[in-house]
This record gives sequence, structure tokens and C-alpha cells, in this order.
Amino acid sequence: MGATDFFIRTLASAIKPDARIGIAEWAAKHRILPPDSPEPGRWRNERTPYLVGIMDALTGRPSSVTRRSHDDTSLFSNSHIRWVGLQKGHQLGGSALGENFIGHSITSAAGNILAVFATKDDAEKWEMDRFESMRTSTPELRRRVRDSGKKGSDNTKLRKKFPGGMLNLVSASRAGRLKSTTVRYVLLEEIDEYLLNVDGQGNPITLAGNRTSNHGKRAKIFANSTPTVKGRSQIEMLYLRGDQRRYFVPCPDCGAPQYFSWGRLRWEEGKPETAVYHCEACGVGNAEHLWKAGYDQAYWMPTAAGDGETASFHLSAMYAPIGWRPWCDAARDWINASAKLAAGDPADMIAFVNNFLADCWEDRSAQVKWKEIQQRQEAYKLKQIPNGCLLLTCAVDVQPGRLEVFTDGWGRGMENWTIDVQVIHGDPSTPAPWAELDKILETPLRNSFGIDMKIQVTGIDSGGANTQEVYDYCRLRQHMGVFALKGASERRKPIIGRPSQQDVTVSGTTFKNGVLLWPIGTDTAKERIFAALNADAAADRVGLRMHFPADLGDEFYQQLVAEIYNPVKDRWEKIRQRNEVLDCKVYNLACAYHPRLRINVMTEREWAYLESVLEPRVADLFSQPLPTEGVSQAEPAAEPAHDEQRDESRDTYSAQGGGWIQPQSNWMGR
Repeated sequence: MGATDFFIRTLASAIKPDARIGIAEWAAKHRILPPDSPEPGRWRNERTPYLVGIMDALTGRPSSVTRRSHDDTSLFSNSHIRWVGLQKGHQLGGSALGENFIGHSITSAAGNILAVFATKDDAEKWEMDRFESMRTSTPELRRRVRDSGKKGSDNTKLRKKFPGGMLNLVSASRAGRLKSTTVRYVLLEEIDEYLLNVDGQGNPITLAGNRTSNHGKRAKIFANSTPTVKGRSQIEMLYLRGDQRRYFVPCPDCGAPQYFSWGRLRWEEGKPETAVYHCEACGVGNAEHLWKAGYDQAYWMPTAAGDGETASFHLSAMYAPIGWRPWCDAARDWINASAKLAAGDPADMIAFVNNFLADCWEDRSAQVKWKEIQQRQEAYKLKQIPNGCLLLTCAVDVQPGRLEVFTDGWGRGMENWTIDVQVIHGDPSTPAPWAELDKILETPLRNSFGIDMKIQVTGIDSGGANTQEVYDYCRLRQHMGVFALKGASERRKPIIGRPSQQDVTVSGTTFKNGVLLWPIGTDTAKERIFAALNADAAADRVGLRMHFPADLGDEFYQQLVAEIYNPVKDRWEKIRQRNEVLDCKVYNLACAYHPRLRINVMTEREWAYLESVLEPRVADLFSQPLPTEGVSQAEPAAEPAHDEQRDESRDTYSAQGGGWIQPQSNWMGR
């Protein structure tokens, strides 16, 4: 080929209009999945047929796999669609659909593209793990988008030029990047992780959508996400705004079309491997592979009128192709999550509802009534340690003019007892109240077996006006398990995070990195506490997860439920002025999760050892202690005949162990 022929061919290729094909067709024709994909090779719509109808809506083309009604087999028009929302579960190919949308927008009817992620880190990770992998493995993209790593490519990690437009990857946390340039296509990834209001300028979803206004119906905006909390979930709001399409699959026996509902999946008790799905029409149960063999006759259908421009889809992980997420595995996950939920730990159930069922978790904190909790109070009194309580933690809330000191007890399965409540009056900027706190922390409490128990971990809130005094107090007592705490500024953080080093100034001398400050995921902890309180409302007296003594007044219970969750603003808000009780429950929960204890992951062997020390069933001087492989041996601090003869060494903390009961050597490393 001569130079002239090459020039003419290149020019012809440049001015040739893009082929007008839909996203589903484009993926089948051009998309190559890289070798490190679960199923590498050419994209096959037959593998995930439920994605085809979504891609048709996103292209704006008529769809043969979407119906207006069950008996209407004519092509379904998507010409009016501008927004597409996918409320999805995990392991369904939803993220790959977003990649197909981007690939099609670059190679067919090209225009400027905006891809929005919750954070800049998420954007960079998507570019590296998703886009670059798709670009290098798909020739149609590789010849249009140059490698950002090559000199002169004029591309960066977050900006990709191509003939006819540019792809910008931005964070939803910066309003400026969401408002500057007109675009035709918008990809909104995991929108439930976005802030509801960015820089005081509004919802990032709205800001991004406004950038497409010049393109009218030719603009396409695709938002996808796993849902989170009901009332706060942005993907649920978008789903409800749209026509709420569901994927209908025919029954293998009677042929009745229906969308999968978790309640119709059933199994023999204790045998999740026997799970079968029962038809809502004929009631016959069939195995997973028989239902999914009917995907070639399945279709999407709207179940609501919608706003006229939004196609919204709900897709649970029950639809995942054979081999991706078996129903029997899901049944097993459900059984395990249900057991933990009954024990007051909702984390696994929340994950199952969000990630598998693609539904929102409904927070019930506002339903908790203080009088109902008070009615569950028990016969023990303050400073008494009931049977089963094997570890003590303490939380201190620093208030103007006083220290609020709450001691909690812990047992198997994170069972919790309120053990003591004390108020130390005095100005926290003076030494007096801190000296009184020392006395409380140094004084053991005796259980019903005559064994003295000391507080193992103490958390002190440093977020008030006496931060320096808290740092100074904790600096000298960190070896005793006394730590400074502060609520994390970001949402949905772990109950206790990684500590940071803080400087401490004493008498004009600054101690660099003098104290560790531990961040607390207060919203996460409150969700856990209110879930336990809700679970207790339905439990009998034997199965309670949170216990309260008989001598607490109304004020205690009113403060315990002094906040409710506001889903609109995505935050916990006070409904009463004072909330020290709830705050200290949060701090005590953080102490239980502290690496010094890690009560949440203690094994039965560890609990049995503590029980043998603290609640000996037989007082036999000649009995041998339980074997404790890998466990530091601790001697019970038995009470001598006279207090003045007590061995004070048993009542002091050690720098390594943290209390008179030596923690197991592997606790810190777990």
C-alpha cells in the first residue's frame, strides 16, 4: 500500500460515521474480557441475558426483551428514556454493563463522557482495574484511546481523549468537577456511597445530570448501585422515580411468569443444599438450574408508571448465572446471618439484604421506646456483676463541670450488662475529678463467686473542651488500658479504627506523639446498639442481649434513646438534650472491640478459660487448672480473710497484660 492509499484510507476511516448499534450488540461484537476475568474471552449476552434489556434502555432503542404487559410481545420503545437506574446485588455483571456503556459511548455516537465515583481513590481504582483492562483487551477501544502511560498520548489516569470527545473521571465529593463541562453521557457508579450534599451546592447526582441538559433526550445517564439504608438510599429513590422494571421468568411447570422473591425459596430445616424455588401460581418447587433454563423466555416489564424519562431496574443476586452464586450458598448465608441477628449482631444480615437481595436495610432506631426498655430491667443492682459477665470496660464522657463514668460488662456473643454509673463533679481542667476517676478505675468489683474483677479497657472522649486534659491523663495510663477516643469525621467507619499519634503538652513541655487517639465509628456503633435493643424487644428474658439493673431511673433510659437516625440527612440526630448514656454505650462498645480485648472475636476456649477463673463451679483446692495452650496463665484474685492482708500485686495492671486477668497472648495479634 502506497502512502497515498494509506492517507486516503485513514481519512475515510476518520470521517466514516460510527455504526449505529446498541450497547448489547456492541458488547457482543467488540468486547473482549481480559484473561484475569472470571470468564475471559468474547462477551456473551447469553451468559447474562437479564443485562440486555437494561442495555437496550440505555441505548434508547426498541427492546425485544421488554414488555408492556405479559401478553404483549411487540417491541418495547425506549425512545423517551434519559435516565437509567439499576438497583443491583453483587456478582451479576452490573459493573461490566457500565463498562459496556462507556465503551459504546466512545466508539459509537461519540460524545463527552463524565464518570462519577464516590472518591478520587475509587476513580483511580476503576481506571486501573476496569477501564484500562477493557481498553487493552478490546481492539475497538485500543485504537481510539491511547495508553496514558506513553509519552505524547495527551491522556492521564483521570482524563481520556478519543475522536469525538473526552472521558473525565471525577469524585462526587467535589462540586466544581461536577458542574464545569457539558457532556452527553454520564456514568454514576455506586451512588449510595455519594454524599447527599456536596460543598453545600446540592446532590452530586443532580449536579452531574444537569451537565447533560443541552443534549435533551440524546443524553444518557446510567446510575447503578447496591442499596444501603431505606430512606437514605439514592438508588432506591431513583428506582421509585422510574418505571420499576422487574425481570419475569416462566415457571418450569406451569409457565406462569414471575420475578424472584426470596420468601419463595425454601429448604429442609438445617439443609440449605435442598433449596428449591416455589412457583407463586402452582406452588411447585423446582431447582435453580430448571428455573434459569427459562431465561431464553424471560423479559423485563415495568410495574409502575414512572416519571416518563427514567427506566429503573431491580436485580437481586438470585438471578446470577448458574455457577456464580448458587441458591444453596445464599440459603446458608441467610441461616448464619439470621442466627447472628437473633444474637443482636445485624452486620451479616444487613450485608445479605443489601448485597444479595438488592434491597434496603430498614433502620428501626426510631421505634425504640425508653419505657419498653425500662420494663426489661432485671433484678440485679448497680455494682453487682451477674453470672455470665466475664469482662469489664469503662467509658468516660467529659462534660463541663463533671465526668460521666459508665462501667459495662461483657460475656459470650457480645452480651452486655450495665454494671455501674457514676458522676464525678468538678472542673475537668483541674486535677480533682481525674483523681476521683483513678479511684474508680483502680477499685475492683466483686462478682457473686467472690472474685474481684477490674476494668480491662477504659475509653475517654477527647472531643470536648478538655482535649488536652484527656490526652495528659491517658498518656500516663496507656499501659493500664486507658485510651483517648474521638468520633470519626467520616460516615460508616469501623467501630474502632487505627489510632493516630497526638502531641501532649504538659507544663510547657511538648511530648511528640505522646498519646494514641483512637477514632470511633459512632454511627456504626449506634446502629449495632439499636439493632440489639430492637432484637431484645422480641426476645424472652433468657435471650436478652442488653441487660439493665433495677435501680436506674427514667433519665438513664431517656438518654439511651436520645437520638434517632435521619435517613434524609444520613445522620443521627438528638431528640433530647442530654445523651451521655448513649455516647458511653458507644464508647464501651468501642472498648470491647479494642485490640487489647477484641471481645467480638474471642473463641469459646477463651471464654471457657475466663469462666473457669471468674466463675469456678467447684472450690477445690486440689483441682488442676484447665489446660491453656498459648494462653497466659492468670491466677484468680481470691479474697483473703482480711483486706489488709490482700496481695496488692494482684490488683495492679501490667504493661503487657492490661489487668489482673492476663489477656491471651494472641489477642493483640488477631
